[in-house]
Amino acid sequence: MTQQESRVWSEGHGFRMDSSGYPVIGERKHSVVTPLSGVNWSKLTGLSEYIASYLVPFDKCLLWVTLWGVWGSSENLHLFYRLRESYGEHRQLADAPGHLFLKHESSDLATFIQLALIFGWDFYLLTSPTYQTAFVSHDEYIQFCTDNAEAAHEARHCLDADPGTPLTEQK
Repeated sequence: MTQQESRVWSEGHGFRMDSSGYPVIGERKHSVVTPLSGVNWSKLTGLSEYIASYLVPFDKCLLWVTLWGVWGSSENLHLFYRLRESYGEHRQLADAPGHLFLKHESSDLATFIQLALIFGWDFYLLTSPTYQTAFVSHDEYIQFCTDNAEAAHEARHCLDADPGTPLTEQK
């Protein structure tokens, strides 16, 4: 999706835009910021799967990349574009920074999250219906937002256990 299409989709699913034209997600009852600076990157796949599972249930999830190129040496755009081509998407990231995933594509969502984490990108994860949302920053933190106290508690402790551990088993 283009920047404008991502904005229109977000507004159409109840997200208010800030003055920069990006979604405001921190207005939920619970907003949890989890630092990524101490993450053992050998567990990146598990962390990516955790982030994708945190968003469930959803019918659709928009992964909207808002900043890239911060650490160009960490980016493998060839890999990213080849993966997007598997969806029939041939536009450059600057032309289409949003990617909409359906509920049965959560494994694909986790893969895109993993790449975005490796590349050091800023990105939003916006769901419909809007139960949980997240923002990941290249400044090494994740902001989880929800109205669900249990989901907030799990997000607060997401890095305390092995990120591959199912949410209900984490302490």
